[in-house]
Parts: sequence; structure tokens; C-alpha cells
Amino acid sequence: MKRGVAFIRGISMFGSKNYTKEDISGCLRHIENKNMKIIGMYGNDNVIFEKNDEIQYAAVGSKIEQCLAKTFNIDFSVTTRSLNTIHHLLDNFEEES
Repeated sequence: MKRGVAFIRGISMFGSKNYTKEDISGCLRHIENKNMKIIGMYGNDNVIFEKNDEIQYAAVGSKIEQCLAKTFNIDFSVTTRSLNTIHHLLDNFEEES
């Protein structure tokens, strides 16, 4: 299984979409299956997940968007990145500093 992070945009900004970590994580437990699993959250807008090769990172983001929209009756925008990509970004930034 490969790990990734889903960044949920706009939560708790300017008093809108003010949902708790428990609200979000409870909702996302419904989309877990053999292809993906929610590992945890950082804050209420960063979701750490694992996925297998049967599903793309973007598809995980779409599933999260759909689940949140269905639960909270409002549109959400989610961006996903592999943990490998995040590590490379950090490594490259540290080299330039």
C-alpha cells in the first residue's frame, strides 16, 4: 500500500465550512474499501491515506470530495499528493536553503 495526503481546501477559512476533525474523519470512514484506507488526519483538513495500485491518487481525492459533499451538502475541493512527492518537495527545498 502506498501512502498519500489529501488536502481539503477551504475548511475553517473565514468562518465557512467549520467542521471538526471528528466530523470529517467520521464521514470518510464510509469510503474505505480494499483499495484505500484512511490512516489519520492532521488538523481537520489534511487526510493521510493508504491506497493500492488499483486506484489513482486523483480518484481518492474525488471519492473524498463526493463523500464530503454528500454528508455536508456543500461542494469541497481536494488535492492529493503521494507521500513520496511530498518527501521529494521537502528534500529539494532543503537543498536550496
